[in-house]
Amino acid sequence: MPPDPTGRSAQNLQARVVGCSRKRQRLGTDEHSVHLGHIGYCYYVNSPRAPVGWLSRSKDCSRGVWVDNEASQFDGESVEAEFEDDLDSAREQAEPLDLSSEERKLVTQPYDLGVKGINDDIERGRLQLSIEYQRKYVWDQAKASRLIESLLLNVPIPVCYFAEDEKGNYEVIDGLQRLTTIKRYLEGEFPLTGISVLRELEGRAFADLAPRDQRRLENRTIRCIVITDDSHPDIKFDVFERLNTGAASLTAQELRNCIYRGAFNDSLKSMAHNPDFLGLMGTHGNPRMDHEELVLRFLALTNGVASYKPPLRQFLNAFMRENRSSAPDASTVTLFDETCHAVFQALGGGAFRAKARDGKVHRNVNKAFFDAIMVSAAFCDKSQLVASALQVQELREEVLDEEEFLASIGSATADRSRMKYRIQRFAKGLTERGIAVSLPEIKG
Repeated sequence: MPPDPTGRSAQNLQARVVGCSRKRQRLGTDEHSVHLGHIGYCYYVNSPRAPVGWLSRSKDCSRGVWVDNEASQFDGESVEAEFEDDLDSAREQAEPLDLSSEERKLVTQPYDLGVKGINDDIERGRLQLSIEYQRKYVWDQAKASRLIESLLLNVPIPVCYFAEDEKGNYEVIDGLQRLTTIKRYLEGEFPLTGISVLRELEGRAFADLAPRDQRRLENRTIRCIVITDDSHPDIKFDVFERLNTGAASLTAQELRNCIYRGAFNDSLKSMAHNPDFLGLMGTHGNPRMDHEELVLRFLALTNGVASYKPPLRQFLNAFMRENRSSAPDASTVTLFDETCHAVFQALGGGAFRAKARDGKVHRNVNKAFFDAIMVSAAFCDKSQLVASALQVQELREEVLDEEEFLASIGSATADRSRMKYRIQRFAKGLTERGIAVSLPEIKG
């Protein structure tokens, strides 16, 4: 095996990823093996845990690529499900994926695409820029002009990343601003402004460039990496999360909105506008699709709470992926609507706000507390729940004074035992207050 570029011994590395050329071959040692794909670059992560370190590709397969997979200190979600808190997303990302070594497969294909070819692919719909999850085009004219000038000067442009869908089309995962700028300039939507080197081109739109400069621009190439449809869906999702870093990184639900577009995703958005649901959310806005994620949690848990197993992120991904093409049936939507109505009538707008140890109520919705109340309420007699509103409010205060319950909604919340405990504890409390509950038995 190649030496570890960090200088550490192989025994100290928890995960390794090796890249390969297009030749079909097999490399390996007693402990680690490399399966090489016949198209592009194929990576298999040899680790008892899913990758946490960045997956990178080596141009020289004899060197190999090493990735650290340090065990995360976080196993669950944040104590407070604050809708604009990156910590929640970071902890969710740190959950180890439940995948066998054979399933940890990422297949990529590199391309050097010409500027003119990129624009043609956008026009034909083969390369899709108008993706709902993407941030809107935000570059100003000066920044866009500098990109065009860089291309004319043959300055290397950062790699763009695409995802191949089931139809063979490419969706832009990273590079939207750059590719949109290229399209806009070739279509004459803005002139060059504020460029510092090619000052003679100041104020010129594409049509105003000399034919030589037009050809020079159109023939420039940009390295693009396609994550093919052959990649395992959960590894693919994990890579998308890694690519979306920075100030405007996408949340897990925003990524699902991209990857699993379809009738089911559309339904999540419409269900998230339920008036009772919005009342339960209180004064919070919904800038990062947190409402849609809570609707997804409700649907996934009420459908499969009996067989739930972590990681929660993977559980939600799988449910959305399996149902992406069809909207929830009428009975499912009715269950959501009736549950929201009953819980809002019984507990009001602060239903899912937990308390700190000093007794101070958090202003943020706690997603784990949402699970406990909403899943229990989904399987109970709704009319009895509303009629026993005072007793349900007492139950809510009671569980928030219990150390074990607070632990179940405060840390490692995706853990199977903690998921099971918080839902069953609230359901038991409802039963003790004379409310009929038919909660399925949760395994584990």
